[in-house]
Amino acid sequence: MAYIKYLHLESDLNERYDFDHIQVLVLNCVFLALTNNLTPKVGDILAHREIASQATIHAALKKLKNKKMISFWSANDSRAKYIELTKLGLKRFETLANIPNNGTHKH
Repeated sequence: MAYIKYLHLESDLNERYDFDHIQVLVLNCVFLALTNNLTPKVGDILAHREIASQATIHAALKKLKNKKMISFWSANDSRAKYIELTKLGLKRFETLANIPNNGTHKH
């Protein structure tokens, strides 16, 4: 079953990158914003109280940056910090999206 493969792969990737549950939720939040053609700001992500407190989310963002999954940038005319996925961060989602369906098709 494809979903079971997905869950195993996601668990393996999370372990490989040493992600905790909060880091996964924060990374998913950034990814979802980007897929909706939004440019997430740090403040936007910090506002997600359903994930954790602002301090905990901030710590997760810092860890994700240190793991080279995300990067920050600032516009010249703004104090806001924007978040983008790095190549490594994108690779994680591409890997999850391309799970082979070996053995599930009958010919």
